Amino acid sequence: MTELSIVSGKLQLLSIIGDPIVQVNAPLMINAALQRENISDVLMVPLHVAPAGLRNVLDGLKSVQNFHGAIITMPHKQQTLSFIDSASESALATGGCNVIRRDSKGRLYGDMLDGEGFVLSLLHRRVNIKGSRVYLAGTGGAGSAIAHAVAGQKPAELIIYNRTLEKAVALVNNLSVLHPEIRIIVGTGIPEQVDIAINATCLGMGENTDLPFSIENLAADTLICDIVIFPEKTSLLRRAEQKKLPTHNGRSMLDAQIKLMLDFMLRPD
Repeated sequence: MTELSIVSGKLQLLSIIGDPIVQVNAPLMINAALQRENISDVLMVPLHVAPAGLRNVLDGLKSVQNFHGAIITMPHKQQTLSFIDSASESALATGGCNVIRRDSKGRLYGDMLDGEGFVLSLLHRRVNIKGSRVYLAGTGGAGSAIAHAVAGQKPAELIIYNRTLEKAVALVNNLSVLHPEIRIIVGTGIPEQVDIAINATCLGMGENTDLPFSIENLAADTLICDIVIFPEKTSLLRRAEQKKLPTHNGRSMLDAQIKLMLDFMLRPD
């Protein structure tokens, strides 16, 4: 069944909301999953929404009765939390959400699946987080979610870096209260002696070629992870490959999240 053949009055809508939006792969992946699972009369479409218009769009979607839910992508993950009716503990703890759904009364509920999806993508590769030393760059919605999820896997040490120092300090303090058994510290842009190094910033997205952190002092077996999806091979990952370091791309995290997101958006009241 093609997309056009299901566009009738029975169609139920899903969306992905971001700015920019041209780079997203989620509609292709979600629509393929819908077809694979024989879920009829449901289609995902992208919505390009600038930050200034986000509140109006979300308020409008509350009145669209055949709208079921949406993936929220950059730069709206944190702002969306202020415009919806309720959210999960995970979303509230991390200060952002990356998926919402509408109930039968028009209320929007949000959750944050970035952390769970990222950890799941590593577990699919049999990467052992427990007892490892993990470095994370970025404390936005996705970065905070990944930090919480990684801490839940009980690493030996979690090092958090952000260009705005105060944000890194705040996240470290928050996590240290929740996980007093883990050494959680503020890092710099030059990590060393870690097992896993993660870029959870937007650096490297699209035409941007900036490196989120240096990899010059990392050991040859350090796994370099990037959550940026477009391009699939970022400047960070290309640099890691040049140094013969193992890599893990953003598409892997999205792949792991697809079923989680679809189940969330289509869950009945």
